[in-house]
Amino acid sequence: MASKQVSTHAAAAKMIRAYMRQNNIIGSVKSSSYSGGSSVDIYTNDLPPNVYKQLKEYADQFQYGHFDGMVDMYEYSNNRQDIPQVKFVFVNNHISANMRQSIWDFLRGFFSGMENAPRDAKLAGSFFVHNEYGDRLIHRFFAGGYNNSQFWDSLANAQEVSA
Repeated sequence: MASKQVSTHAAAAKMIRAYMRQNNIIGSVKSSSYSGGSSVDIYTNDLPPNVYKQLKEYADQFQYGHFDGMVDMYEYSNNRQDIPQVKFVFVNNHISANMRQSIWDFLRGFFSGMENAPRDAKLAGSFFVHNEYGDRLIHRFFAGGYNNSQFWDSLANAQEVSA
């Protein structure tokens, strides 16, 4: 009985899943094949910026090129023979409502000018401070902007205490 041949996009997804398991990153990985190529989509929630960056750097090796919008062409810039590769790798790090509220609470104490900011993060989009709306501040902070290590360290310590 012959063993089943695994597609390159499925093999790439399998390696990424294994990396995520080894590094205790919770999420899902989906691979797709279509007439123009193949892709791997990675879905996570509430990853700290440093963990997101490590996952993205690992996953990027499985993408064999990039799209150059200036010349409207896909360029093969990372073609490797030692690992399975796909045309596109997407890493999606979604922010939960609880994380969004935690970040907003932190930002309200972090920035000056936030004294009149609404308490509920759902209302952050209507609050304008430092030339940005509150929603943009939350997303920029979540993605690693500003000096946010104090927030992520305190969050990690709180999770360790509750475990």
